[in-house]
Amino acid sequence: MQDAKAKKTSMIDVARAANVSERTVDRVLNGRGGVSREKEARVLEYARKLKIDRALGTVSARWLRVAIVMHRPDAPFYVHLKEGFDLAQKAFEEQRIICGVTYFDGFGPEEIVKTVLRAAQRADALVVIAYENRDITAAVREVSQKLPVVTLATDLPGSGRLAYVGADNRAAGRVAGELMGRFIGEAGGNVLIVTGLHELLGHEERESGFRSVLERNFPVCTVFDSVESRERPEVTERLVRDAFQRNPNIRGVYNTSVGTEGIANALRGLKKAKKTIIVGHEFNAITRSLLVDGFVHAVIDENPFNEAMRCVEIILRHYHRDTPRSVYKPLPVAVMLRENLPPID
Repeated sequence: MQDAKAKKTSMIDVARAANVSERTVDRVLNGRGGVSREKEARVLEYARKLKIDRALGTVSARWLRVAIVMHRPDAPFYVHLKEGFDLAQKAFEEQRIICGVTYFDGFGPEEIVKTVLRAAQRADALVVIAYENRDITAAVREVSQKLPVVTLATDLPGSGRLAYVGADNRAAGRVAGELMGRFIGEAGGNVLIVTGLHELLGHEERESGFRSVLERNFPVCTVFDSVESRERPEVTERLVRDAFQRNPNIRGVYNTSVGTEGIANALRGLKKAKKTIIVGHEFNAITRSLLVDGFVHAVIDENPFNEAMRCVEIILRHYHRDTPRSVYKPLPVAVMLRENLPPID
C-alpha cells in the first residue's frame, strides 16, 4: 500500500502548525466563537495550507467588524463611498463581514484622532480617509499594531497601514496637466488650482503632478495661484470669484477636490462659462451634467464603489477568508469626457 493513501490532515495537525490547541481549531472551523482574531486567522491560514478536508470557503467563522472613518458625506464622493461599503457588505455576506461608517466629529487633528481611536476599539479592521498630520499618523500607527489598517483615497506614509487603496494621485495630476495644456493650446495662459486640503497627501500629489507636466510640456501655461477650499463645496465659488477679480485673464481652472459645480457657477456669473477650461475630479451626477452642457471639459474618476470593494477584499484576505474577487491591483486613472460618458442606469 502506498503511504499516499495517507491519513488526511486532522485538527491536531492544524493545531500544531498554528501553535494553538485542538480545541481552538475546533472552535474556529465550526464557528463556535470565543477565539481571538489573531488565532482565528492563523488557524484558517494553516488549515488551507495543509488542505484539511472541509469547505473552508464556507467556514462559519465569527463576524468581522470593519470600521470606516471619514468626513461627513457633504460631497458626492463620500456619499458614494458609504454606498460602496454597503454594497461590499452585501457582496461578501458569505464571508461574514460588517461594515460600519463613523464620521469625524470635526476637521481638526484632535477630533480625527479621537474618532479613529474610538472606532478602532470594537473593530477587527480599520479603513481611514484622513489628511497627513503627525498626530493623526501616530494614532493610525497605534491602531495598525493591533488591527489591519487600509488607507483610502489618500495615503498616510509611516502609519504602518496594511495597504493603500486608490488611484495613483500623482499620475492623476499629470493626466490633468496634460489635458489642461492641450485644451488651452499654443496660446497658453494663466491657470488657477483649487485644492481641497494641502495637508491631504492625495491632493498635494495631484497638484504636484499637474504642475510638473505644465512646466515640462506646456511652459506657456502658468499657474497663477493655488487656493484651498477645505473640502467645502460651497467655498469654491467664492474662491474662483476672488481669483478672477485679481486676474481676469485666467484661462483654466484645475480642481483637485470636490466642488466643481461651484467653479462652474462662478464662471457663469462672470460670463466666462465655456470660455474657461475646467478639469476636475470625482465623476458623479453633477459633474456628468456639467460635462454634457460643456461647462466642464474633463473629469478624472476614482470609482469610489470599486475602492470600497477593494478595501473589504484586502481585509478578508488578511484574515484568510476566501473571496470570489481578483487580487488587488492599483486602480487606473479614468478620464471622463463628454463623448465617452457611460449610460445612465
